[in-house]
Amino acid sequence: MKFYPYKKACALLVTGALTTGAAVPALAAETKTAAPATAEEAKAQPMTLKEIQELVVKNNRLKTTLTLNQEKVLAGLSAIDDGLKDLKDSQDKAAHARRDASTSASSGKTTIDNTLKYLESVGAAGASDQLWAGVTGALLSGAVKTASGMETLVDNVADRQRDTLEDQQTELKNTKMDLNKTKEDWENESLAVTQLLVTKTVQVENGVSLLTQKQSLLERVCKIEEKKQELGFSTGTDLSEKKLAVSEGAKELQSAKDGLTLLKRQLNDLMGREIDEELIITPPELTRTIETAPAYSEELLKTATDKNYKLKTLRRDKQQAEADSKKNDRYDGQLKASRVDMQLADVSTEEEKVNIANDLKKKLDAINTAAAEYQNKKDANSKAKIEWEQQQKSAKLGLVSAVELQALELQYEQTEMELSAAAYAYDLAWEEYNMLMNGTTLDIYDVYKSKLS
Repeated sequence: MKFYPYKKACALLVTGALTTGAAVPALAAETKTAAPATAEEAKAQPMTLKEIQELVVKNNRLKTTLTLNQEKVLAGLSAIDDGLKDLKDSQDKAAHARRDASTSASSGKTTIDNTLKYLESVGAAGASDQLWAGVTGALLSGAVKTASGMETLVDNVADRQRDTLEDQQTELKNTKMDLNKTKEDWENESLAVTQLLVTKTVQVENGVSLLTQKQSLLERVCKIEEKKQELGFSTGTDLSEKKLAVSEGAKELQSAKDGLTLLKRQLNDLMGREIDEELIITPPELTRTIETAPAYSEELLKTATDKNYKLKTLRRDKQQAEADSKKNDRYDGQLKASRVDMQLADVSTEEEKVNIANDLKKKLDAINTAAAEYQNKKDANSKAKIEWEQQQKSAKLGLVSAVELQALELQYEQTEMELSAAAYAYDLAWEEYNMLMNGTTLDIYDVYKSKLS
């Protein structure tokens, strides 16, 4: 199947950008937003998921690339139309030349015959006149044959060139349809990619906040251990362990901060902003109600299959191969190759149908798994909240130390963070299912997801 390379190239861009950070911006805008003119404008304003998605759809580089390629294809189709018109004009001119030569020859032959008859009637026709009439008639007849031969030659050449141009025209029309589908898919995919990056950024940001508090607690415990050692209530080994925990915690915190910077750079780049521009995100609301996925059925599979664009391209390829196999001007080897292409298209079609069925089952399973995880985290969070409130009351009565209370608070905030992560994962599971059912290709989204997992 002849398919456009843009998605694969785009996926490679994404992979490189996620791996190397800001060195190779992925799918960024062609132009960056203008620098703020005042201090008030320079102050970063929180952005919602919808606002970020709108900028990504509007400004990402892939959209610009696809638009330019569409314009290139349209220019190619226009050139082919001009070429086909030129071929028709050439054939028309050759036909006109043949008709003119035939008319002139007929007129000339009539004039010669009439002249010869007149000379014969007055007794003035001689042998030379008969010879002259014969030679002139032969020349006129030769001119007609020459014009007819030129017309046939032009027709043969034009037919061959027309076949080539029409094949190119068909291929360009298919490419045009493929580009339109790619552009449509990316607009849908970019929404999911943005949601994936935004929710991941919010999770990492929450994680950084939690790790910062954890680091503060570790440092506090370490200082207490130092005091205990000074008073002889602790060994050097205990203090070394506490210092090691502080050191490891600092590394973990810095790693999380670096990851957060990379994620925000990715989002800024997709939105067409400077990659290190300050980005404050308003966490998406967790509004989706927990529900099980639809049961797998043949009807559900038919819906997904009918919307699948790859199947449409395979059917298109088979139709083209079938048409080629019936052309009379092809060699036996070419006809056989066309019949093999038809068989290959059939095999690929069956394989794709199996892939769609498997993908559908995976998406449905992913929804149910994410729903169960989300419900578990909700239950765990509710339980942790009750325990946290009880511990706060105990702390007021002096039954829990300040350090212990801080550790318990971190445990509760950890369940909060896990709850939001489970909610975002559940929401994305539904988004992936909906895209599959709508026939949206997930190539680029899957690259992002694999790099972020």
